[in-house]
Amino acid sequence: MAPAPARSLRSGPRWPPRLTLMAESRRGQLVERSGTTRWLLAALLASFVGSACVSAGAQAQPTRPTVALARPAPLTPAPGVPGDAERGRQLFTAKGCGGCHTLAGLGGATGVAGPNLTNVTLRPTLAGETLPMSPDNLTQWLLDPPALKPNTLMPRLGLSSQEAQALTAFLYSQPYNPVR
Repeated sequence: MAPAPARSLRSGPRWPPRLTLMAESRRGQLVERSGTTRWLLAALLASFVGSACVSAGAQAQPTRPTVALARPAPLTPAPGVPGDAERGRQLFTAKGCGGCHTLAGLGGATGVAGPNLTNVTLRPTLAGETLPMSPDNLTQWLLDPPALKPNTLMPRLGLSSQEAQALTAFLYSQPYNPVR
């Protein structure tokens, strides 16, 4: 029996394997996507499938908390600022503000799309130096950012007046509640 012929690396299998994604062009012909597009589409598909599996309840092992979660310390409200700072802290998390903004001392608030809001009320202005910082201006900004600064990236959040006041009270309470 004769030994198998040696194969060069060039004629062997390719690693990493070549992914080919085909897309239909406007004329009905199949065209191959570029390498960057292929990897981007593959990453998006993997992310979508992974999140669909998690939302459907697929998990490798059930997770259990190993330590009891401590309740956050009560907030000292800022004097003269209307609104419920505790409710504002809850709203900050519930409305997903931490997805775009960083806020020291608040778990999950590590976003980088918007400005860091740690002690934001100590700044002289808000909205990129468009408005002077005041509780009323901050509340108006939270209610309708595009009305105060056209072409802003911050969308309308659909907040009620009470919710905007609570978020304002929470942000104004930060200097009175240092992170430990």
